Amino acid sequence: MNAVNLEKLSFSWAGQKPTLDIPAWQVKQGETVLLRGPSGSGKSTLLSLLAGINTPEQGRLDLFDTAFSSLSGRQRDRYRADNIGYIFQQFNLLPYLSALDNALLACQFSKKRRQRLAEKGTSAEATALEMLKRLGLSSEQIQQQAHTLSVGQQQRVAAARALLGAPKLLIADEPTSALDAEHRDTFIQLLLELSSQNNTTVIFVTHDAALSSYFDKHVELNELNRAGAKS
Repeated sequence: MNAVNLEKLSFSWAGQKPTLDIPAWQVKQGETVLLRGPSGSGKSTLLSLLAGINTPEQGRLDLFDTAFSSLSGRQRDRYRADNIGYIFQQFNLLPYLSALDNALLACQFSKKRRQRLAEKGTSAEATALEMLKRLGLSSEQIQQQAHTLSVGQQQRVAAARALLGAPKLLIADEPTSALDAEHRDTFIQLLLELSSQNNTTVIFVTHDAALSSYFDKHVELNELNRAGAKS
């Protein structure tokens, strides 16, 4: 099964020339993909479509067996909560919640995520605690408010939140840009290991081509995007 299927997809912001014009792109279920492109190439726009924040002007966007771009706004919100984990570049944690409570937010908004954990005989809190510890947070840090944590620690909390409840798709938007090489590589290895345990498909956006060896596929957006190729 394809996790992502794009066909004749185009999108432009109001009053601007097309940002995306992608004839076709497929990502297989369970595949890990490094998606790279220069600033202004349309990476953030593509992620907004994959997350259902925006919809294509033309063409088709399917996620797994769902015609995602044809859903209503409310249906896309529900699908995203149940099936898509998203690590933002700025992490988007709630500063006065603890690391644990931030991680648990993913399951608070999705009954399906809680059900997946229950089927494995565990709870959201137990799984979040295990994830945060594996990602290198101490018992004390897990209980600290997010704003008191270092950038690297906040990043790991964001990863745990995105992966909690076994989402089908993980989107990571340049989450390692603030890390040095050693911490970056350790983080990616753990992220991919945790994703693999649930056959989660990963789309990891970065400027850094040196990371491609960690992923099944390395995709240059300008090679997919005819709009970018023209600019």
